Amino acid sequence: MYGDLTVGENKSSITWTIDRDNYYRNQLPDTVSSNTFSVCDRDNNHGICRLGITRSPLKIILENVGNADITLGGEIKLCSEHPTVLRSKFESKAISNINPLKWTINTTRYDLSMIYYVKLNLESPCYFIGKDFPNAAETKDTAGKETSDLSTDLDKLLTEGKYSDVEIICSDGETLKCHKNILSARSPVLEAMLSNDFKEVSSGQIKLDYFDTEVVKDLLSYIYTGMPKHLEDNAEILLQAGEQFQMEALKEICGKHLIKKLTKDNVLEYLALGDKYRQQDLKKASLEMVVKNAKDIKEDTKFTEFAINNPELMVEAFSALAFK
Repeated sequence: MYGDLTVGENKSSITWTIDRDNYYRNQLPDTVSSNTFSVCDRDNNHGICRLGITRSPLKIILENVGNADITLGGEIKLCSEHPTVLRSKFESKAISNINPLKWTINTTRYDLSMIYYVKLNLESPCYFIGKDFPNAAETKDTAGKETSDLSTDLDKLLTEGKYSDVEIICSDGETLKCHKNILSARSPVLEAMLSNDFKEVSSGQIKLDYFDTEVVKDLLSYIYTGMPKHLEDNAEILLQAGEQFQMEALKEICGKHLIKKLTKDNVLEYLALGDKYRQQDLKKASLEMVVKNAKDIKEDTKFTEFAINNPELMVEAFSALAFK
């Protein structure tokens, strides 16, 4: 790490002061990085980030080296001894561990040896939690391995059915052995079914015959391991299951997956799904695509039926189009 990190008193800013003495003693490498710092975004996701500067071209980078995606907005400043080399505002951009933010300085007046500090200001309600986690990358690798081992062990527990105390009956009559404490911990709806005066308590069975067996298995895969095994095939129906069993994280996983599959041909269907099951990211992305491709979508044979069945969504779409 080259330099020192300082968090502002109101925790909305952090300053990375570059260790320029190190430059003259050792000749800094082509890329230098700060220590990591932890951030809380507007959705209460916690990320582990770091700042970096590359030599050629002169560029500043904001990386997320944690496992959770975060969405940040604010301002970045890159300063030499007196003038500000770069000052740029950015609005609510998603940062993942494979999608950093980058700003390039398009000038030959400055190089890495002339940079004194970088200041990052976050828009409320985002804030910095702490700084100086020198082994963040190592911690991430260790945490990832532990999470993987835990998922594997719980998947084995589900598959083998050891110590099970409740059964789920599927549409074709297949019985899946499960564990009340895990089901209850993952879904408030299942917890209520297994805790109160429901027939499931006395019978030791839960009937889920309104979902296909493979969907139930994928739902249980999410409950036990945190990820459905066949998301590609079951994302739409699992979005419904996430709504029914009050699993917001499952709905978010399905929503993000469906966003990647958005096209002009399916956007009306996905817009309706996002609205029906209150998956706001999917709904927002679908509305944006509708606005962007309004002419083509209006000519789709499915448009009239969609407009008749979803008048409120049509109002939202036209409102968004008006403000384009």
